[in-house]
Amino acid sequence: MENPSKLHISLVQADTRYETISGNLAHIEELIESIQEPTDVILLPELFNTGYKMAFETRPEVMGLQTTNWMKNMAKRKQSAVCGSIAIAEGGKTLNRMLFVSPDGSIQQYDKINVFKFSGEDKIFSAGSSPATFEFKGWRLKATICFDLRFPEAVRNKKPWYDVILCAAHWPEQRMAAWDKLLQARAIENQAFVAAVNRFGREGETNYSGHSVGIDFLGQVTTMPMESEGIISLTFCKEDLNSFREKFPFLEN
Repeated sequence: MENPSKLHISLVQADTRYETISGNLAHIEELIESIQEPTDVILLPELFNTGYKMAFETRPEVMGLQTTNWMKNMAKRKQSAVCGSIAIAEGGKTLNRMLFVSPDGSIQQYDKINVFKFSGEDKIFSAGSSPATFEFKGWRLKATICFDLRFPEAVRNKKPWYDVILCAAHWPEQRMAAWDKLLQARAIENQAFVAAVNRFGREGETNYSGHSVGIDFLGQVTTMPMESEGIISLTFCKEDLNSFREKFPFLEN
């Protein structure tokens, strides 16, 4: 029987190795099919269908086309929500949009607010304007994408409190120490679980070593960071979270 106090998340640490969207989606689909146990949320990396370079060079999709439909089909087939970010064209802008697609086909979304201008991202992507918290199976899930982690105010937990920070990233190996520490800091200061998935592989001169990870509300890493392609399975317990918040109501200050 489904236990609403438990949330099972599968992190898909994938290499966006192909020069076509269809190639990347097929490759990720193979990884997803390796998930044996029932899972509630399948979390994919930032720009999982193109990678970073290709997102800069190809025309972004509009909602309802290839990748959106693929996510809907996967969510229905696996009976799990599928979440990740892709480049979306809308209103004359290109947005780095995280889609949270439920098994019934409904979509919640978040447009990345903190654009990484140091790589020229601001010349391609327009910044989103509104934070987002997804609702699923009685859980509240805070949407974040990569660079958002460096801005505590963007992730700040406010009433009604969220339970989990979902982070999809394209975080390079040379700044991995910051990735590890920022994830722990965001968990501690917001008294929330963290499920963070990072891209794996190499693109041009940049290496991505993964380090996708689960972290509890104490900032403790609950899974060993993985440095290869594959799936990381997480289970979060809401009763543990609520008990800790009641004992230490730091968020009320």
